[in-house]
Amino acid sequence: MACHVPRADVIDRVWMVAADGRWHSRRGLAQQAQLDGEEIMAALRFLVKYGFAESSTAKEGRFRMITDGPSPAEAAKILGAFGE
Repeated sequence: MACHVPRADVIDRVWMVAADGRWHSRRGLAQQAQLDGEEIMAALRFLVKYGFAESSTAKEGRFRMITDGPSPAEAAKILGAFGE
């Protein structure tokens, strides 16, 4: 698996892999995004916490991206524009 990728890149990678809006397992996302367990969990916690993804249940560990809004990268650009 990948070795320490910058946090924003990890989040973008997970978003792109799962941007189809379908349910994905944590393991499947880690394999597709080529991330280790800690990186995928940190990204998924962020995405769920801030409303970019939803989780089915903690036991199943299935996630899907909420695609009717901006991606995390787009949201960061929008927020950055307000700071200028």
